[in-house]
Amino acid sequence: MVLTIVKYGHPVLRQRGTKITTVTPEIRALVADMFQTMRAASGVGLAAQQVGKALMLLVADVRDSERPSTLEIGGKPVNVHDHMPMLLMNQVVTEPAGNVLGNEGCLSFPGISADIRRAEAITVTAMGLDGKTITFRCSGLLARVIQHEGDHLNGVLFLDRMDSATKVSLSGQLKRMARETQEALKAARKPSKSGSLAAARAR
Repeated sequence: MVLTIVKYGHPVLRQRGTKITTVTPEIRALVADMFQTMRAASGVGLAAQQVGKALMLLVADVRDSERPSTLEIGGKPVNVHDHMPMLLMNQVVTEPAGNVLGNEGCLSFPGISADIRRAEAITVTAMGLDGKTITFRCSGLLARVIQHEGDHLNGVLFLDRMDSATKVSLSGQLKRMARETQEALKAARKPSKSGSLAAARAR
């Protein structure tokens, strides 16, 4: 099922994810839906917060991108495509190396992109869908995606990593998006007239 991707201004995007201790049927269903949602949106990564769930869970798939990625498991290079799509739970990033500026967009910020500075290579330890721990090292786009989505898991947004000039140039768009999101949330919480009448009759 394709889920609704929440936009900037929704409070869940600022929530730190809860650690996943057990892979339940609900978690498996959420993962399947997140993969489908990411593909439908032509994205390369998606965090649980972006579909309204404050969990330490992200998915990624860089196969369709022209931007290069590398992946090493057990110190040996492997084919990135063989390990896509990728699911990570409770991820921990260590051993950052390099410092590169790269363009990023975000499914929760439609129409907005910016150059963001991140580590070129990272080591990742996480839990897979089988409940087992996985460790790998990656670089390039995959490392950028994991860092971007990993920020989401901690309530951090890519606008927090923009330089001041970029933030100023995008301030109008960001304020408008946040306002529209808040208005949509208020409208969703407000009971309809027909619903109020039905409740009144029930009483």
